[in-house]
Amino acid sequence: MRRLPLFAVPLLLCACQGPEVAQDTPAPTQGEQPLTTLTGTIHSCNMQGFGRPTFTCEGIISGGTPPYGFNWVGVSNATILTMLPMGDVLSRANGRCTAGLQAHVQYIVWDSAGASVTTDVFFPCTV
Repeated sequence: MRRLPLFAVPLLLCACQGPEVAQDTPAPTQGEQPLTTLTGTIHSCNMQGFGRPTFTCEGIISGGTPPYGFNWVGVSNATILTMLPMGDVLSRANGRCTAGLQAHVQYIVWDSAGASVTTDVFFPCTV
């Protein structure tokens, strides 16, 4: 087996354009590629009301590509009166329902990459 003198190694690397250098892959930046799947979670729906039942639902958005948008929809026995953003990822909806019946509310969220998700919640409407 023939050995190369130590001074020949740098010359050999120069002649062969050197060793391969690994290139760092930059992390996705905002607006390019989501790091996780978009989710819209209904954190809670609480009843209030003094004579007429009202409710407040809170939702949380995670994953996807910010910035986000949202919409609350009263599907059955639920009328959404107000929708409020509470920061970048939280929102709240206030509404009315008819006592004694089940209410159905949807939380629809979307991100800047065009992904969207719909979450449903059913709860008894009580005073």
